[in-house]
Amino acid sequence: MTPIRIGLAGCGAISETYYAPALRELERTGEVQVVALMDPSPERTALFKDGFPGASFLGGLAGMSKARPDLVIVASPPRFHAEQTVALLKAGIPVLCEKPMANTVAEAEEMAAAARDSGKALAIGLFRRFFPALRAMREIIARGSLGPVRSFSIAEGGVFGWPAQSASFFQKASSKGGVLLDAGVHALDIVQWWFGEPSELAYADDAMGGLEANCRVEMGYGAFSGQVQLSRDTQLANRYVVQCEKAWMAWNPLETNRFELQFEGTGQALAVMTHPSPPDKYRTRLKTPDADFYGCFINQLRNARAAVLGEEEVFIPAEEGIKSLRLIERCYGERKFLEMPWLSERENRQAAALAGGDL
Repeated sequence: MTPIRIGLAGCGAISETYYAPALRELERTGEVQVVALMDPSPERTALFKDGFPGASFLGGLAGMSKARPDLVIVASPPRFHAEQTVALLKAGIPVLCEKPMANTVAEAEEMAAAARDSGKALAIGLFRRFFPALRAMREIIARGSLGPVRSFSIAEGGVFGWPAQSASFFQKASSKGGVLLDAGVHALDIVQWWFGEPSELAYADDAMGGLEANCRVEMGYGAFSGQVQLSRDTQLANRYVVQCEKAWMAWNPLETNRFELQFEGTGQALAVMTHPSPPDKYRTRLKTPDADFYGCFINQLRNARAAVLGEEEVFIPAEEGIKSLRLIERCYGERKFLEMPWLSERENRQAAALAGGDL
């Protein structure tokens, strides 16, 4: 196996926590070779030197092309995604861009155009689509195995604990959105992957001139509807529930290969663990479960590698990444103020005035 040459742009928390371990494993198996790491902070790149001693360490993107990577992972803060991705694609270098792919739909469309014009692969890091549990639930929904969908609910969030290396998550000057653009891009991507674009939408958040920490999205699909609730400061249930005519399914965002299922009228719920299909369902017992969290991250990198080599299509292309951004911009365009019941009526009016919206 000939390894492809990898460049990593951005040595922040996402790279330290996920990309670096996954890349070390793929180096071990001979699938990739990390040739360049870029970050404006020497302290951040220093953390990666022991793990990737053969890589060049760069302070900016300008030197990336000299390392001759076959693929660059853009894992810098989101405000740099479009600029860096477009520059790399124009230089003829394929890209795997971390989510959200851009701050705005306009930036994302520029990225998609650069990929088309260059003929190079552009993969988007909405890697939950690699989770076997979510893929199984999508198949069940698409087949109608449990009858028509009746409703869905998503509650995801808790006290912010991500080891961010900058305050950009909370600054409107550097980010176009708060929890909806950050965690919400995953949730809305899955909703649209499962059900398509909603025909009706209502959105409310608690931003009072800054970025939202809490939000609620209500979506209508004609025959059914659902709600997404997200938070950065309140512990929520962290549970996706799809109610169908014959049964309900539920999923925890921390589990890649397990979901719950209960048929209506029965007294027991099932914990469903996904496994690779056996070659002979009558003779072969199920063994190792499907990929865990890190395994799914590695599978995302393997798909990008295969796309570079012309062996597979990109599983999550730019056009799919744009869908969730388009829905997010639609939400922000219809923003209402999320009423806080612990405030007095006068305080709620003042907060809504700061938000520039109605209760």
